[in-house]
Amino acid sequence: GAMIEIDIVLTFATPPNIGSGAQEGTWASRAMIKDQHGWPYIPATAFKGQLRHAVERAVRGAGYPICETHRKMCRAEDGEPCPVCRIFGSPWIPGRLHFVDLELIEPDADYRARHPYPRTRTRYGVGINRRRGVAADNLLYTTEIFPSGKPLRFHGTLTGKISLEDAAWVVAGLHLLTGVGRAKSTGLGWLKADATVRKDGQTVDLAALRAALPEGRR
Repeated sequence: GAMIEIDIVLTFATPPNIGSGAQEGTWASRAMIKDQHGWPYIPATAFKGQLRHAVERAVRGAGYPICETHRKMCRAEDGEPCPVCRIFGSPWIPGRLHFVDLELIEPDADYRARHPYPRTRTRYGVGINRRRGVAADNLLYTTEIFPSGKPLRFHGTLTGKISLEDAAWVVAGLHLLTGVGRAKSTGLGWLKADATVRKDGQTVDLAALRAALPEGRR
C-alpha cells in the first residue's frame, strides 16, 4: 500500500485519567502518566489498545467477520488477515500501522513551561462486584484527575503502508472512541476525536475514505 499518515487530535471535554498501565487495552493503574514537567500524555500502547477495540466495533457493526482480541486472532498461515489484525497486528503478524505517544498541544508548550506540575485532584471510588451487585471487599480506590477549566488536547500521527480501506476503518473507530481512560461511567475522560488522512502527502477527503470501504455494506 501507499504511505498513509493519520493525524489524530483528541480533545477532552472532561478531565481524563490516563492510567499508567495498559494491559489488553485497559488502563491498569489509576495514577496518571506524566512527562518530565508533570503534564499528561497518552502512551502509544494504551491508545493502540483502546483504538483497536473501537475499530473492532466499527468493522463488526458494518457486518464483517473479524477477530475478537480476547478469543481468536489471525495467523500468518490463514491467508489475508482480517482488517483489525492487518492494521494492529496479532501475535503472529506484525501490524501495518505505527503508533506513537499522543502529546499535549493544548495548553501549548509555552503555557506548560510556565506552569509545570499542575495540581491534580484525587477522586475516591468504590469497586463494585458485578456478579453480586455490591461493593467489593477492599476495593476502595483513588483516581488522579486533571482539574477542568482548560481543555486538554493531544496530538499524534500514525503512519504505515496501509490501504485507504484500512485508513477508513481507523477513522470509523476513532468516531466511536467517546472516552479514553478509566472511569468513563463517572464522567471522566469524555472526548472528541478528529482525524486527517494523508496518502503520499496529499489530504484524502471523507468521501474518498467512505468510497474505499467495501461496497454494499457502508
